[in-house]
Amino acid sequence: MFVLGVSWLVLTPLCLWNLFRGGTLVRLTSVLALVSLEVATIWTTTTVQIPPRTLIAAPLPSAARIPAPAPAPAPAPQAAQQGARDARSASCPGRMPAPERVRLARRQGSLRGVTLFWTARADECDTATVVLRHRNRTIRVWMRDGEAESRTSGATTRPVSVTGGVASLQVPLAQPVRGEGGFRAIDGRTGRPIALG
Repeated sequence: MFVLGVSWLVLTPLCLWNLFRGGTLVRLTSVLALVSLEVATIWTTTTVQIPPRTLIAAPLPSAARIPAPAPAPAPAPQAAQQGARDARSASCPGRMPAPERVRLARRQGSLRGVTLFWTARADECDTATVVLRHRNRTIRVWMRDGEAESRTSGATTRPVSVTGGVASLQVPLAQPVRGEGGFRAIDGRTGRPIALG
């Protein structure tokens, strides 16, 4: 593609000049050069497939999706805690929190993951489903509390931790994104930028 573009930039003015100023053989050669460039461009655009947008959120490993065997009966205090956690998961409102801050995790010159932060509610869910999309140094983020009913492409469910009224969620990237410098994060629903921090 690069060579074809450079060929257009160099040969087109030369061929046009020769069409008006050259002899018969030079004019014929210029027309053939322009036709061959056009044929090469059409052939390239029909055979080269543009890769789909890269999904950068890593899905959970397949072993993590296999349910664990039922635990042995727990003592009363642990059973009460588990019951409270199950009730909290069952009563999870399924809202769509807006991330207020994002921290980028870099290692060896590549973006390896993101941590999302938002204000926690009293009925905060234990998990959140996240979709990350990367394009032109911009990371778009879509979030939903709890397990999503319908899984979109690239969605991953991660545990949420709450500390001091702030909920956070760590999302590793499926493929590291190379490059130093300025990435920006955008809330996919609203289109508003998310503060880096």
